[in-house]
Amino acid sequence: MEKLSQEEIARLNKNNLGLDWVVADDQLTIHRVLTSEKAVKSLLDKMDQLAELQRHHPDVTVKGLEVTISLTTYDAAGITLRDFKYAEALEAYLNS
Repeated sequence: MEKLSQEEIARLNKNNLGLDWVVADDQLTIHRVLTSEKAVKSLLDKMDQLAELQRHHPDVTVKGLEVTISLTTYDAAGITLRDFKYAEALEAYLNS
């Protein structure tokens, strides 16, 4: 998978993602504060399912009810279409 240009990243972020994803340090990152531990576990379970299905694993930090998810493709040393595909699937879950 090929690393995307800054222009491609900006276009995909604007046109394909609706939540507040931040692009920095060659990563797509989103931060969410959830309402309960059960919601955090459900999100992590869904992320695990997506990771196995897409064979792409995000970096995740959990602090109480706060979850930070970062996507990058290490083999490409940056953001690829694979990261956007995962982000879109995750958004569909977060918006459901």
